[in-house]
Amino acid sequence: MFKISEFSKLTTISPRMLRHYDKLNLLKPEIIQKENGYRYYTPEQINQANQLLSLKNVGIPLKEIRALLDHSIDQENYLAKHRNLLETELAEKKLQLAFLDRLEEKNTTSNFNEINYPIEIKTMTDHLVLSYRQKVDSYYDEKQLWQKLFSKVRAQDIVKLAQSIAVFHTGNTEIIDIEVMISIPEKLSPFYPEAKIFSSGSTASIVTTGAYSIMPKVHADMVEWLGLNNYILAGNMFNIYHSSPATEEREELYITEVCYPIK
Repeated sequence: MFKISEFSKLTTISPRMLRHYDKLNLLKPEIIQKENGYRYYTPEQINQANQLLSLKNVGIPLKEIRALLDHSIDQENYLAKHRNLLETELAEKKLQLAFLDRLEEKNTTSNFNEINYPIEIKTMTDHLVLSYRQKVDSYYDEKQLWQKLFSKVRAQDIVKLAQSIAVFHTGNTEIIDIEVMISIPEKLSPFYPEAKIFSSGSTASIVTTGAYSIMPKVHADMVEWLGLNNYILAGNMFNIYHSSPATEEREELYITEVCYPIK
């Protein structure tokens, strides 16, 4: 048996935190002497303490650690979901850093506000599309929607697909509502009764190349330009992916057309 001071040294958990974990039923002493309140831990509890620390060090809340340790929730499934959460947060931090780099490169507000992308007004042709729409927690979850959409497409038809489009539905700003689409030739319509026509009409578009970290600046430029030229939004903005992670390994080869329906 180990006194709390000894157990603290063996596990690198402070006595204060050990008492806190006791209150939360995360790591209770094997014995608490009534006469003096001394706490004693067993050698077997060192492994339990190490597991607790491992889960805490990857950012899992203490309440959920307790459920994991007493097997109230499935650890394998939970850890897989937590990994996805961390990867999403990492991608968001990388985007913030990339945008910060651009801010630092600009140096002055006047340079930052300069519109660097040519904006074109065009009438988009209608497309016969297959689509998949879902509310998600992060814009980085868009890749999961593409996976689900492509799972609905026959393997022999993949090479016949044309444009890839993502529509960002608005309305409730608290919800991220994305619909991904792939256009298909008319001759394939008998195999896909759920196919529909996507029509956008008159559209203001910017064609960008490179990493998606530039998108916040692109959208800011577009909104500013629309206001200066007295255009009004007439629908949900969408991206056309002329090349993307699905077709290119290098970010600098991505080609994205950012589109805003207007009137």
